[in-house]
Amino acid sequence: MTSNGNLKRSREMSTSNSTKEFDNISEDDESNSDTDYHISGIESDDTSTDEFISQNEDSSDSYASDDDLSDFYVNDHNDMFKHAQPDFIEKNGVSWSSQKTQAAGRLRTMNILKRKSGSITSIQTIVDAFRLFITEDILNEIVMQTNKYAKRFIDQENQRRLNNRNNHKQPVNWKQLDYIELEAFLGLLIQAGAEFSHHQSLVELWDISRSRPTYHATMSLERFKNLLRFLRFDDRQRRDKSDRLAPIRYVFQSFTKQFPRHFIPSENITADEQLVPFRGRCCFVQYMPKKPAKYGLKFWTLCDVKSRYVLALELYTGKVGNTVQRNISTNIVLHLVDQLPKNVQQGRNITFDRYFSDFNLVQNLLERKMTSLGVVNHKRSFVPNELKLIRQDLYSSWFYFSGQNTILSYQAKEKKPPIILLSTLHDFAEVFDDEKKLPTMIHDYNQTKFGVDVIDQCINNYTCRRITRRWPMIVFFNMIDIAAMNSLNIWLDQNPDWNIGKTYIRRLFLEELCKSLTDSHNQRRVKQSRPRPKVKLALQSLGYEFKPQNLIVQDNLDHFITTKKRCFLCPSHPGRKVRQICDACQRNVCNSHSFSIKSVICQSCKKNTSSK
Repeated sequence: MTSNGNLKRSREMSTSNSTKEFDNISEDDESNSDTDYHISGIESDDTSTDEFISQNEDSSDSYASDDDLSDFYVNDHNDMFKHAQPDFIEKNGVSWSSQKTQAAGRLRTMNILKRKSGSITSIQTIVDAFRLFITEDILNEIVMQTNKYAKRFIDQENQRRLNNRNNHKQPVNWKQLDYIELEAFLGLLIQAGAEFSHHQSLVELWDISRSRPTYHATMSLERFKNLLRFLRFDDRQRRDKSDRLAPIRYVFQSFTKQFPRHFIPSENITADEQLVPFRGRCCFVQYMPKKPAKYGLKFWTLCDVKSRYVLALELYTGKVGNTVQRNISTNIVLHLVDQLPKNVQQGRNITFDRYFSDFNLVQNLLERKMTSLGVVNHKRSFVPNELKLIRQDLYSSWFYFSGQNTILSYQAKEKKPPIILLSTLHDFAEVFDDEKKLPTMIHDYNQTKFGVDVIDQCINNYTCRRITRRWPMIVFFNMIDIAAMNSLNIWLDQNPDWNIGKTYIRRLFLEELCKSLTDSHNQRRVKQSRPRPKVKLALQSLGYEFKPQNLIVQDNLDHFITTKKRCFLCPSHPGRKVRQICDACQRNVCNSHSFSIKSVICQSCKKNTSSK
């Protein structure tokens, strides 16, 4: 391993790993962050004039067209830079030197972690971890707004039916939703995601012949459809018309506030974007052609690289009015970081892609005692022109230093512009002694840039999202998915031996979470006086036991006989056959025509007894 300055640390790396990491950074060089197109004319941050150089500057410092760089070119190859690395370069008042002026190798004060990473809230069960994020306050708000909206809607529908003389349908009553039933509803959504059935027909999910008793045992198909239809998160009559996030703002903000309260991140965190698929009517739907979903809602996400724990979340609601939004990327990262406590910010390094990398952002993070690492867009105004030029020396690395900032230009491919990285984490020039001479900065970037992408992939594998035309429901589904991811991280942090060695541990966690969320509601259904046969069968298959409600068990069972006979009070159809007999007249009688106050007695004998 070779070094252009004092080495901060030594690493061992095989040639194959270097090649893999080199491919990662090359793929990132063609990231889709700079090619986002917005529906409804939302202006991208890429047009911000204070962050990027103008078109004239870009054409002048591209490759071989600038007069002040003519000395660095060979006459017969005007598109190839062959001069030695300059000692000093300057752009926009920032001077860069190829020699480090301060001694390197000592860990900076801002990179010292003062608190151990991991969960900080003690839990006993899996559902306790989930309730840290989907709190009782959130569920009560949803219950109140759903009941209010559903009752108002059904009352209007009943009034319309009464006014229509040709309509002979009976009025409909809304069964009030409560906290326990809403948790059971969430449990069914999570169970469908764990079974890869989030887009499957609801009729198939409720088909008990397909060996899926959980759905039928928890609630009816019609009830589940009504909850999907009437679920609301705010009062529309009191909604702020100027706030695009108003339909779900209170619930969403109450949810995101829980992230930093229960977990301390490791030394590396990542900021990136998450695109949740959605093609319904919404003024801030984003179009990203290089994303698998193409269309959807964009979330800015901050997560821990080691545990994949989501630390901060923000929904992008588009441009407000006709004003040009400047410094969007810088403001987004600072807004996400400021959601963390100050004692948690210190000692962390944040990695981001070319969309966020900016010199002003890096300085603001340094003020918060945070370091950063990211790939830089060539159009950024602070990038010196010399670093953008194609060099003849393949795999060559140019390091420049300015205070606590280090900028790298790495010639990864022939006849292609070099890759530029900006870092405040590295105050040294270090490359690996392999074929491609990969710089340590690129290696560290490849190891820490995938946090949000991995979370997005895990969520898509077991997502609870169902097809809907309402964007607040998409936001709510994403909240459930992220809450399940974060609760899994907290559970495993406190129970590291739970199902250790299994590759499908997340699916097992989701299934256990579903059982816990639906248990209270199922216990309540078991206590019903007369559950339907299919519901009873489904509950019994899940392990719930039924106790007879219409009979009082006594020491003697004289009102039972060994042979079944027809109930003498039932009509010929259905003509129930029972073993139960009336204690007074000794005739067979079914539960529907008997009383079980103290002993079994038929209706006829009851009348005779009361008349006497």
